Amino acid sequence: MSKLLKANSAQQCSAYALTRQQRQYEQASQQARTRLADCSKALQAELGRLLTDVDFELDLNLCNPTGLGSWMSEQSVLLATLQLPLEQESPCYLAIDHQAVHNMADLCLGGQLTARHQIEEKVEFSASETRICCRLLQKQAQALMQLLFNQHLPLSAHLFKQQFQPQPFHWLVLKVRLVLAGEAVSWLLWLPVELWAAEQEEQKPASGPVALLDWRRIPVRGRVEMARRQVRVEQLQAWCQGELLGIDLFSSMQFQLEQQALFHGKVAEEAGALMFQISDYAESGS
Repeated sequence: MSKLLKANSAQQCSAYALTRQQRQYEQASQQARTRLADCSKALQAELGRLLTDVDFELDLNLCNPTGLGSWMSEQSVLLATLQLPLEQESPCYLAIDHQAVHNMADLCLGGQLTARHQIEEKVEFSASETRICCRLLQKQAQALMQLLFNQHLPLSAHLFKQQFQPQPFHWLVLKVRLVLAGEAVSWLLWLPVELWAAEQEEQKPASGPVALLDWRRIPVRGRVEMARRQVRVEQLQAWCQGELLGIDLFSSMQFQLEQQALFHGKVAEEAGALMFQISDYAESGS
Protein backbone atom coordinates (compact mmCIF):
# COMPACT_ATOMS: atom_id res chain seq x y z
CA MET A 1 0.00 0.00 0.00
CA SER A 2 1.42 3.42 -0.93
CA LYS A 3 0.37 6.89 0.08
CA LEU A 4 1.27 10.33 -1.23
CA LEU A 5 2.22 12.91 1.38
CA LYS A 6 2.18 16.66 1.24
CA ALA A 7 5.57 18.38 1.24
CA ASN A 8 5.14 19.74 4.76
CA SER A 9 4.24 16.30 6.12
CA ALA A 10 7.08 14.61 4.26
CA GLN A 11 9.65 16.85 5.95
CA GLN A 12 8.76 15.28 9.29
CA CYS A 13 9.46 11.75 8.05
CA SER A 14 12.88 10.16 8.50
CA ALA A 15 14.81 9.44 5.31
CA TYR A 16 15.26 5.82 4.31
CA ALA A 17 18.59 4.66 2.90
CA LEU A 18 17.78 3.24 -0.51
CA THR A 19 21.22 2.08 -1.68
CA ARG A 20 23.66 -0.32 -0.09
CA GLN A 21 26.24 2.45 0.18
CA GLN A 22 23.83 4.66 2.07
CA ARG A 23 22.96 1.84 4.47
CA GLN A 24 26.65 1.10 5.09
CA TYR A 25 27.24 4.81 5.73
CA GLU A 26 24.41 4.97 8.28
CA GLN A 27 25.62 1.83 10.04
CA ALA A 28 29.16 3.18 10.15
CA SER A 29 27.90 6.52 11.52
CA GLN A 30 26.02 4.75 14.31
CA GLN A 31 29.06 2.62 15.11
CA ALA A 32 31.33 5.69 15.19
CA ARG A 33 28.97 7.58 17.52
CA THR A 34 29.04 4.72 20.03
CA ARG A 35 32.87 4.80 20.01
CA LEU A 36 33.42 8.58 20.04
CA ALA A 37 34.28 8.72 23.74
CA ASP A 38 36.74 5.82 23.42
CA CYS A 39 38.27 7.35 20.29
CA SER A 40 38.67 10.69 22.05
CA LYS A 41 40.52 9.09 24.97
CA ALA A 42 42.77 7.08 22.64
CA LEU A 43 43.64 10.12 20.52
CA GLN A 44 44.28 12.30 23.57
CA ALA A 45 46.66 9.71 25.05
CA GLU A 46 48.55 9.35 21.76
CA LEU A 47 48.77 13.09 21.11
CA GLY A 48 49.92 13.57 24.69
CA ARG A 49 53.04 11.59 23.80
CA LEU A 50 53.56 13.84 20.79
CA LEU A 51 52.91 17.12 22.63
CA THR A 52 55.04 16.78 25.74
CA ASP A 53 54.54 19.39 28.47
CA VAL A 54 51.34 20.67 26.84
CA ASP A 55 48.12 20.67 28.88
CA PHE A 56 45.11 20.15 26.64
CA GLU A 57 41.72 18.51 26.34
CA LEU A 58 40.46 16.82 23.22
CA ASP A 59 37.02 17.37 21.73
CA LEU A 60 35.88 14.93 19.05
CA ASN A 61 32.73 15.21 16.93
CA LEU A 62 31.25 13.74 13.77
CA CYS A 63 30.83 16.29 10.97
CA ASN A 64 28.51 16.42 8.00
CA PRO A 65 30.86 16.22 4.98
CA THR A 66 28.43 18.15 2.78
CA GLY A 67 30.01 21.42 1.70
CA LEU A 68 33.51 20.60 2.97
CA GLY A 69 34.83 19.77 -0.49
CA SER A 70 35.29 23.42 -1.47
CA TRP A 71 37.18 24.18 1.77
CA MET A 72 39.42 21.14 1.20
CA SER A 73 40.45 22.45 -2.22
CA GLU A 74 41.72 25.80 -0.87
CA GLN A 75 45.45 26.36 -1.29
CA SER A 76 45.89 27.28 2.39
CA VAL A 77 44.72 23.79 3.49
CA LEU A 78 47.35 21.10 3.94
CA LEU A 79 46.33 17.52 3.13
CA ALA A 80 48.15 14.42 4.35
CA THR A 81 47.20 10.81 3.68
CA LEU A 82 48.10 7.25 4.60
CA GLN A 83 46.84 3.79 3.68
CA LEU A 84 44.91 1.87 6.34
CA PRO A 85 45.58 -1.90 6.20
CA LEU A 86 41.97 -3.01 5.96
CA GLU A 87 40.66 -5.89 3.84
CA GLN A 88 40.80 -3.48 0.92
CA GLU A 89 43.49 -0.86 1.46
CA SER A 90 41.69 2.41 2.12
CA PRO A 91 43.25 5.85 2.49
CA CYS A 92 42.46 8.25 5.29
CA TYR A 93 43.17 11.97 5.18
CA LEU A 94 44.10 14.81 7.48
CA ALA A 95 42.93 18.29 6.45
CA ILE A 96 44.34 21.22 8.40
CA ASP A 97 44.49 24.93 7.57
CA HIS A 98 47.58 27.15 7.63
CA GLN A 99 46.83 28.63 11.05
CA ALA A 100 46.40 25.25 12.72
CA VAL A 101 49.58 24.02 10.96
CA HIS A 102 51.50 26.97 12.43
CA ASN A 103 50.00 26.35 15.89
CA MET A 104 50.87 22.64 15.86
CA ALA A 105 54.44 23.47 14.84
CA ASP A 106 54.63 25.87 17.81
CA LEU A 107 53.35 23.22 20.22
CA CYS A 108 55.49 20.35 18.90
CA LEU A 109 58.65 22.46 19.01
CA GLY A 110 57.97 23.53 22.58
CA GLY A 111 57.04 27.15 21.91
CA GLN A 112 54.04 29.33 22.65
CA LEU A 113 51.17 29.81 20.25
CA THR A 114 51.64 32.72 17.87
CA ALA A 115 48.87 35.31 18.01
CA ARG A 116 46.28 34.98 15.24
CA HIS A 117 47.01 38.42 13.75
CA GLN A 118 50.71 37.55 13.46
CA ILE A 119 50.14 34.44 11.33
CA GLU A 120 50.25 35.16 7.63
CA GLU A 121 48.25 33.00 5.23
CA LYS A 122 50.61 30.86 3.21
CA VAL A 123 50.51 28.49 0.27
CA GLU A 124 53.88 26.80 0.78
CA PHE A 125 54.58 25.03 4.06
CA SER A 126 58.04 24.42 5.50
CA ALA A 127 59.58 20.95 5.70
CA SER A 128 59.19 20.96 9.50
CA GLU A 129 55.50 21.86 9.25
CA THR A 130 54.75 19.12 6.72
CA ARG A 131 56.66 16.56 8.80
CA ILE A 132 54.71 17.52 11.91
CA CYS A 133 51.36 17.21 10.09
CA CYS A 134 52.26 13.82 8.62
CA ARG A 135 53.31 12.70 12.09
CA LEU A 136 50.02 14.04 13.46
CA LEU A 137 48.03 11.88 11.04
CA GLN A 138 50.23 8.85 11.63
CA LYS A 139 49.84 9.00 15.41
CA GLN A 140 46.06 9.37 15.21
CA ALA A 141 45.67 6.52 12.71
CA GLN A 142 47.85 4.26 14.86
CA ALA A 143 45.77 5.11 17.94
CA LEU A 144 42.53 4.24 16.13
CA MET A 145 43.92 0.95 14.76
CA GLN A 146 45.12 0.05 18.26
CA LEU A 147 41.72 0.89 19.76
CA LEU A 148 39.49 -0.71 17.15
CA PHE A 149 41.58 -3.78 16.18
CA ASN A 150 44.28 -4.05 18.88
CA GLN A 151 46.96 -3.61 16.20
CA HIS A 152 50.03 -1.41 16.56
CA LEU A 153 51.26 -0.87 13.03
CA PRO A 154 54.14 1.17 11.53
CA LEU A 155 51.95 3.36 9.33
CA SER A 156 53.52 6.01 7.13
CA ALA A 157 51.87 9.28 6.09
CA HIS A 158 52.79 11.66 3.29
CA LEU A 159 51.49 14.85 1.71
CA PHE A 160 48.57 14.59 -0.69
CA LYS A 161 49.18 17.12 -3.45
CA GLN A 162 46.27 16.25 -5.72
CA GLN A 163 42.80 17.75 -5.55
CA PHE A 164 40.69 15.83 -3.07
CA GLN A 165 37.19 15.10 -4.34
CA PRO A 166 35.32 13.12 -1.66
CA GLN A 167 32.56 10.86 -2.94
CA PRO A 168 29.27 10.79 -1.05
CA PHE A 169 28.79 8.05 1.59
CA HIS A 170 32.44 6.92 1.39
CA TRP A 171 33.80 8.90 4.35
CA LEU A 172 33.08 9.73 7.95
CA VAL A 173 34.54 13.07 8.98
CA LEU A 174 35.77 13.63 12.52
CA LYS A 175 36.49 17.15 13.71
CA VAL A 176 39.32 17.09 16.24
CA ARG A 177 39.66 20.12 18.53
CA LEU A 178 42.75 20.48 20.69
CA VAL A 179 41.48 22.70 23.50
CA LEU A 180 44.14 24.74 25.26
CA ALA A 181 43.86 27.55 27.81
CA GLY A 182 41.95 30.24 25.94
CA GLU A 183 42.65 28.75 22.51
CA ALA A 184 41.67 25.79 20.34
CA VAL A 185 43.42 24.16 17.37
CA SER A 186 41.29 22.01 15.07
CA TRP A 187 41.56 19.80 12.02
CA LEU A 188 39.50 17.21 10.14
CA LEU A 189 40.07 13.47 9.86
CA TRP A 190 38.49 11.80 6.81
CA LEU A 191 38.09 8.13 7.68
CA PRO A 192 36.79 5.50 5.24
CA VAL A 193 33.45 3.89 6.01
CA GLU A 194 35.22 0.51 5.72
CA LEU A 195 37.11 1.26 8.95
CA TRP A 196 33.94 1.06 11.03
CA ALA A 197 32.46 -1.80 9.01
CA ALA A 198 35.64 -3.79 9.63
CA GLU A 199 35.36 -3.13 13.36
CA GLN A 200 31.79 -4.46 13.36
CA GLU A 201 33.04 -7.66 11.71
CA GLU A 202 35.72 -7.96 14.39
CA GLN A 203 33.08 -7.69 17.13
CA LYS A 204 30.79 -10.40 15.74
CA PRO A 205 30.98 -13.55 17.88
CA ALA A 206 32.52 -16.54 16.15
CA SER A 207 30.11 -19.40 15.57
CA GLY A 208 29.98 -22.64 13.64
CA PRO A 209 32.73 -24.89 12.26
CA VAL A 210 33.98 -22.27 9.76
CA ALA A 211 35.14 -19.99 12.58
CA LEU A 212 37.05 -22.87 14.18
CA LEU A 213 39.04 -23.38 10.97
CA ASP A 214 40.34 -19.81 10.93
CA TRP A 215 43.30 -20.64 13.19
CA ARG A 216 45.38 -17.77 11.79
CA ARG A 217 43.34 -15.26 13.81
CA ILE A 218 44.00 -16.95 17.17
CA PRO A 219 46.10 -14.54 19.28
CA VAL A 220 49.41 -15.83 20.65
CA ARG A 221 51.88 -14.20 23.02
CA GLY A 222 55.54 -14.27 22.04
CA ARG A 223 58.71 -13.09 23.76
CA VAL A 224 61.85 -11.47 22.36
CA GLU A 225 64.87 -11.50 24.66
CA MET A 226 66.90 -8.42 23.74
CA ALA A 227 69.63 -8.53 26.38
CA ARG A 228 70.83 -10.33 29.51
CA ARG A 229 73.31 -9.16 32.15
CA GLN A 230 74.56 -10.25 35.54
CA VAL A 231 74.78 -7.59 38.24
CA ARG A 232 76.14 -7.44 41.75
CA VAL A 233 73.88 -6.56 44.67
CA GLU A 234 75.65 -3.21 45.14
CA GLN A 235 75.01 -2.40 41.48
CA LEU A 236 71.35 -3.28 41.93
CA GLN A 237 71.17 -1.00 44.98
CA ALA A 238 72.70 1.86 43.01
CA TRP A 239 70.26 1.17 40.18
CA CYS A 240 67.36 1.52 42.61
CA GLN A 241 68.69 4.97 43.57
CA GLY A 242 68.36 6.20 39.99
CA GLU A 243 71.73 5.35 38.47
CA LEU A 244 71.77 4.05 34.90
CA LEU A 245 72.81 0.52 34.02
CA GLY A 246 74.45 0.00 30.66
CA ILE A 247 73.00 -2.86 28.58
CA ASP A 248 74.40 -4.26 25.36
CA LEU A 249 71.75 -5.70 23.05
CA PHE A 250 72.25 -9.14 21.54
CA SER A 251 73.37 -9.00 17.92
CA SER A 252 70.92 -11.83 17.18
CA MET A 253 67.72 -12.30 19.18
CA GLN A 254 65.21 -15.13 19.46
CA PHE A 255 61.44 -14.90 19.12
CA GLN A 256 59.94 -17.53 21.44
CA LEU A 257 56.51 -19.04 22.02
CA GLU A 258 56.58 -20.53 25.50
CA GLN A 259 60.01 -22.27 25.53
CA GLN A 260 60.16 -22.87 21.77
CA ALA A 261 62.39 -20.60 19.68
CA LEU A 262 60.79 -19.98 16.27
CA PHE A 263 62.83 -17.19 14.67
CA HIS A 264 66.11 -15.36 14.89
CA GLY A 265 66.21 -11.67 14.15
CA LYS A 266 67.10 -8.20 15.33
CA VAL A 267 65.32 -5.21 16.77
CA ALA A 268 64.87 -2.20 14.49
CA GLU A 269 63.22 1.17 14.99
CA GLU A 270 60.52 2.46 12.67
CA ALA A 271 58.24 5.48 13.14
CA GLY A 272 59.47 5.90 16.72
CA ALA A 273 58.54 2.32 17.74
CA LEU A 274 60.66 -0.79 18.22
CA MET A 275 60.05 -3.60 15.72
CA PHE A 276 61.36 -7.17 15.50
CA GLN A 277 62.75 -8.08 12.07
CA ILE A 278 63.11 -11.79 11.28
CA SER A 279 66.42 -12.76 9.69
CA ASP A 280 66.28 -16.57 9.94
CA TYR A 281 64.13 -19.48 11.12
CA ALA A 282 65.23 -21.32 14.23
CA GLU A 283 66.28 -24.94 13.79
CA SER A 284 63.74 -27.48 15.01
CA GLY A 285 64.41 -28.61 18.53
CA SER A 286 66.44 -25.49 19.41
